[in-house]
Amino acid sequence: MTKEYLDLKVDFMFKQLFGQPSRKHITIAFLNDLLGRTGSEKITDLSFENTEFVKEEFEGKSIRLDVKVETDDGERINIEIQLINQHDMPERILYYWAKMFSSSIQAGDSYLKLPPTIIICILNYPLFPSETDRFHTVFHIREDEDRFLWSNLLEFHAFDLSNFMVQWRNTNEN
Repeated sequence: MTKEYLDLKVDFMFKQLFGQPSRKHITIAFLNDLLGRTGSEKITDLSFENTEFVKEEFEGKSIRLDVKVETDDGERINIEIQLINQHDMPERILYYWAKMFSSSIQAGDSYLKLPPTIIICILNYPLFPSETDRFHTVFHIREDEDRFLWSNLLEFHAFDLSNFMVQWRNTNEN
């Protein structure tokens, strides 16, 4: 008898595991681990949000996110899985983040109500192959010389499965 496994790199399967309210405990554990959340920083609950942004103008662009959640602390997190490098992921990440961030407050709301908005991209290729060989990279906006943070409301994670598997194999062979 051979065992067959579901390929979680397929959008549909990924969404079935991580994007369903009945399995939110799996999503919470996954996010806490990936984001390095421990102790009082841990995500303890979340709700799933609509993943579709319909274009507002005739010539605008609609997008459909893979998994979009709001944590119990009000953070908004989008998890995307992308297997094929279409050479536009940095721009796509910015666009998705901007859509999520700008839709988080209503007319008349204070800008101080804007929540931290995090984009996690799980890729099957290196996003910045000439810059790093790490499989998990984290990005924020920082001042160029003194390196202070512009805002804690923006965070991008890129997780390269191809590099992760290479490093995992190398670790297990030693």
